[in-house]
Amino acid sequence: MNNRGFTLMELIVVVAILAIMTAIAAPATSSWRKNAQYKAAAREVVSILRRGRSQAVQQNQNTTVTIDLSNHKYSLAGSDTTFPNGITVEAKATSGGSWQKSGSFPITFRPQGTSNVTIFVRINEDSNLQVQVDSTATGLAHM
Repeated sequence: MNNRGFTLMELIVVVAILAIMTAIAAPATSSWRKNAQYKAAAREVVSILRRGRSQAVQQNQNTTVTIDLSNHKYSLAGSDTTFPNGITVEAKATSGGSWQKSGSFPITFRPQGTSNVTIFVRINEDSNLQVQVDSTATGLAHM
C-alpha cells in the first residue's frame, strides 16, 4: 500500500474549509472596495481643486472649478468629469450652512492662489470624506 498523497476525504474537507473561508471574506472585501471608491472620489475632488488653484497661479489668471451636484459632475477649464455611479456628493458654502445635494458651486481661484469662497464638499455623507477649500486668504484644498 502506498502512503503518499491525500485521500479523497481529506481533499473534500480542505475544499469545504476553503469554501467557508471564501464565503466569510467576500462581504468584507465588498465593503472595503466601496470605501476605497469613496476615498478615491474625495481625493479626486481635492486634486481638481488643487489643479485649478495651481493653474490660476501658473497662468496668472482667474480659473474656475465648478462642482455641479445637479448633473453629478465637476469641471475645470471646460473639461467635465462625471462622479462615479453610487457616489453621493454634497456641498455647502459655509461651515454652518446645510448640506445641499443639488445646485452648482463655482470656486474661482485667483492668480495669487486665493479663492472667492470657502466651500465644503462631502462624499456619501461621511465627515471623514469631507473636502474643504480653506478661507479665501489661502485657497488651499484639503481633506
